[in-house]
Amino acid sequence: MISDQEHFTVMGDKDKLLQLFNNVISNAVKYSPDGGNVTVKVYQKEHAVYIDIQDEGIGIPNEALGQLFTKFYRVDNSDMRKIGGTGLGLAIVKEIVKAHGGDITVQSEWKKGTTFTIVLPLLYEVQYDEEMINTNDNRKSVVIVEDDKSLATLLQVELKESGFHVRYFNNGEDALNSIHQQKPEVVVLDIMLGENKLDGWDVLRHLKENTETEKIPILISSALDERSKGLELGVCEFLIKPYQPSKLSKTILQLLLKKQEHEGEIMIPSDKEE
Repeated sequence: MISDQEHFTVMGDKDKLLQLFNNVISNAVKYSPDGGNVTVKVYQKEHAVYIDIQDEGIGIPNEALGQLFTKFYRVDNSDMRKIGGTGLGLAIVKEIVKAHGGDITVQSEWKKGTTFTIVLPLLYEVQYDEEMINTNDNRKSVVIVEDDKSLATLLQVELKESGFHVRYFNNGEDALNSIHQQKPEVVVLDIMLGENKLDGWDVLRHLKENTETEKIPILISSALDERSKGLELGVCEFLIKPYQPSKLSKTILQLLLKKQEHEGEIMIPSDKEE
């Protein structure tokens, strides 16, 4: 493997990404029946990581390149038929790449080899973009307001593993005091806050009515679907409990990577699975 940088971080499903690379690298080996090198090169362009998987195998005819990622498609020549296969591997690879917001392309020369290039969006900017840093330890700051301690712990672990600095509060009063002292990048807000004096709606109104905090993106996390009330306050959608913690971190990452596009809006992710 060749890499021009020590660390690349992407947000994704570990098992699916493993399946993706296993499929492509296995294909590179399988379609090199006479041997040769298989080279994996990793490099960055702008906001994405590029992975080239290059072999010195039998290659792919030009007329087949356009259909290569189609389900059950097999190249119709004797060399390919000898190797076998279902014609599903690359179709699955394409779906995995698309689900991660990326792309895959192929270049090939018959009898000389093939290069598959996988492109995945980087988590790089969120962790290292100097213009976005406002915490002493160079991590993006997220405030969680949640009275369910078990869920809050899961969310904290997920966000910390994704490179965020997390402050957690189980009541609106303490959360507001902290937010005013040090404004976070994002607030994850539960609506029902138990017996506390302020519920999530109170916290939301306070933040939106204050000029110093009105532009902080707020992601609503709730077990209740109160969309009508939310719309009156400028809410787009809810993230309905229960949900996978990874979905929250992915939503926050996408929000931050849009930079200033949605400045001033309340950002609430959909509960629909992508």
